[in-house]
Amino acid sequence: MKKALLSFIVAASCLLFFNYSQAQKDLKPYTFTHQNISLNVDEQLLPALDVEELYKDDAINSEKGTPLRVGVVRNVHYTFDNCGRTDILDNGAKLWRLTIKSEGAYMLNIFFKTFNIPEGATFHIYSGDRSQLTGSYTNEDVQSNGILAADDILGDEATLEYYEPADVPFHGIIEVDRISHIYRDVFRQEETEDRGHWGDADGDCHINVVCPEAAPWHDQASSVVCIMITGSTGTFMCSGAMVNNVREDRTPYCLTANHCLDGNNSTFKFYFFYQAATCNGAGGYFNRVCNGGEIKAKGNLNSSSDFLLLLLTAPLGQVYRDSVVFAGWDATGVASAGVGIHHPGGDNKKISWVRSVTGSSTSKYWTAHWYTNPNRGVTEQGSSGSPLFNANGLIIGDLSNGSSACDYPQGTDNYGKISYSWLNGGTYSNAAKLQPWLDPDNTGVRVLRGINYNGTPAGIANNSSEIRTFGIQPNPSNGQVSVTGAFDSDEGTCLIYNAMGMLVGSYDVRLDAPFQLNLSNLPNGVYMMNIISGNHTFRNKLIITQ
Repeated sequence: MKKALLSFIVAASCLLFFNYSQAQKDLKPYTFTHQNISLNVDEQLLPALDVEELYKDDAINSEKGTPLRVGVVRNVHYTFDNCGRTDILDNGAKLWRLTIKSEGAYMLNIFFKTFNIPEGATFHIYSGDRSQLTGSYTNEDVQSNGILAADDILGDEATLEYYEPADVPFHGIIEVDRISHIYRDVFRQEETEDRGHWGDADGDCHINVVCPEAAPWHDQASSVVCIMITGSTGTFMCSGAMVNNVREDRTPYCLTANHCLDGNNSTFKFYFFYQAATCNGAGGYFNRVCNGGEIKAKGNLNSSSDFLLLLLTAPLGQVYRDSVVFAGWDATGVASAGVGIHHPGGDNKKISWVRSVTGSSTSKYWTAHWYTNPNRGVTEQGSSGSPLFNANGLIIGDLSNGSSACDYPQGTDNYGKISYSWLNGGTYSNAAKLQPWLDPDNTGVRVLRGINYNGTPAGIANNSSEIRTFGIQPNPSNGQVSVTGAFDSDEGTCLIYNAMGMLVGSYDVRLDAPFQLNLSNLPNGVYMMNIISGNHTFRNKLIITQ
């Protein structure tokens, strides 16, 4: 489906850009600490939006495969010269202020085309009632490209304040070119009767990632982020996951879906740990934000596997950074049933259990089939780009489109295969495949574990709620073994891990009779054999001595 092409061009003249700093400083706005300053500030009032029409248009564009629109872009041009109030203070300093109001907005996102201020100058944005404050932004926040987004301001009014000392080497330049009016209450500022028990998502079958049954997937959940994407026409919400690379150097890559883009000049905000505090809770943090992303590689919905790899361009905030996980992945083209973790409807983070995964060796997509009785979660618009984890907790795809819903759990969802996105059909362009970024040294690794921010392994713990065992004969062996057990189904997946927790073998196996494995190609050592059967993992230790 096409994105809604509503674009509200505001003829107001006044432009500003500013650079958001993750490490915000303690300086207060000048007017917060000085008396005898007039609070009569010039106001730019933006034209009203027809929200009812916006919702009607959203209903037409409501399928997965179309990102969830939450805001409308207002194109403006605000500068020091054409709007706002400027005061020259007794000490020769300049104080410039401007209030922006877009009536009815749940939140304002302000985007700056140019932000260049001298040392000693400070810039802030605060809400109309002064209860919210972002900044200080200083010369240290000046970026080479000059294009970043400010932090969110809840409500429909924001004041910009710039203070410049008298003895500066040059005069600052600040230009605002876009304001996004967020018309959906995505962060639950209002409580209304029609909200689902679990939050803002449409259905009530979604399960919070903090529920006890999700505990084995804690590491995977800690990699998933909610992404706010603003382009030329609107602001959209999708899901994604931070991903590890073979160097394991914590390069902040985020994998999501290409259809979430609203043009190549889109700007990105990443919300970490936006999740409820309790299993039955509906709230969630939305202030653990990293502003700014750069497109590194992508493949579109039709000719490729609908993937988008972003590089976060701002440092992760110290408040949440140490809890971030860079998820592992499997690009071998082998699938097993695990979970999807996502932000349906822009809601706080949810988990959905996959019943089975299908997809031919030549397909660009995995097809996920969900549980129907009982329903153990599905996806919806806003989940786009979210990761599909296999039974071992490794990402094998990102959500592209599908038909599942809480009231239609028998629907299926398609996830772009990492195994296809890896080389994207053999393209020569690094901007169209994952391999140059996730394996920059071309080592040939196709399966990689996750890591915590501190570099320790993550996601290796078994993700089944119950561990069972089986027989291996002989054990120790030379690698040729016979496997027997009371499994839950007639077929499954056998995964072999070395002592470092790295996956070294993956096999589709029949489980209705003893089966043989030839692992003589593996070096001597101790291995862990996992067999995924039904909703359980069966585990045993294997010793190879030749």
